[in-house]
Amino acid sequence: MTVASAPTGVVGGVSFVVLGEGGPVTVFAHGLGGSVAETRPLAVRVAGTRVLLDFRGHGQSALLDDGWDYNLLADDLLAVADLVGASRAVGLSLGAGALLRALSRDPDRFHKVAFVLPAAIDGTRRDGATARLHRLGAAIGRQDARATADILLEELPAAVRERRGVDALVLRRAAQLVTKPAPEPSREDRPLFDRTVLGQITCPAMVLAQVEDQLHPADLAVELAGLLPQSELVVLPEGGVFWTAAREAQMVLARHLMED
Repeated sequence: MTVASAPTGVVGGVSFVVLGEGGPVTVFAHGLGGSVAETRPLAVRVAGTRVLLDFRGHGQSALLDDGWDYNLLADDLLAVADLVGASRAVGLSLGAGALLRALSRDPDRFHKVAFVLPAAIDGTRRDGATARLHRLGAAIGRQDARATADILLEELPAAVRERRGVDALVLRRAAQLVTKPAPEPSREDRPLFDRTVLGQITCPAMVLAQVEDQLHPADLAVELAGLLPQSELVVLPEGGVFWTAAREAQMVLARHLMED
């Protein structure tokens, strides 16, 4: 199915794209400043129906006047999941936090879940990741695609940055980002306020991480996997999820999410 022909929908201001057909149905939630384009690579090998959403304030979804918090993100995720009857969920970065907040409300909502590059559990970030997000937001606010792309490129391994076509690809994404206001949090928030709720999430879970990632520390992924009763931890090389081991990332996700 091509991007142009993929069915789309909207619920409560949340836009989504549907890929494939049949069961199981899996919903995919992107990261901060992302969109369905960010989660599409994660979904390509997953069986059944894949539903990729844009959080409000992102992509094709409704703009936000007051910013986001994890309750709003969880509302968006669950609105789409309930509409399409999703039994599985994948959250990437900020989307992983939204999935944690959703599961804190209803630990049994999904039959299988995957947390890709989680960035927080029950604490707010006080490291360089926060400064990077402020820089990114400022560049987007200035509608400076080149500066935005340069910040995005900093996240990639040096060997990847040097590949032919990578700069143009990242610049294209940056050009899309600067067309809308940078999504800002409405308040200081965290996915969970009580991590003991993780012990109630008994469905099979996968935590997918990569080394040398300052925004998504592998140590945090290890910690999250250790707190979930039924979890599988996969740690890929630097830049592995989307660049250096993308096929492996796609394969392990597809295997985890397949029918029982």
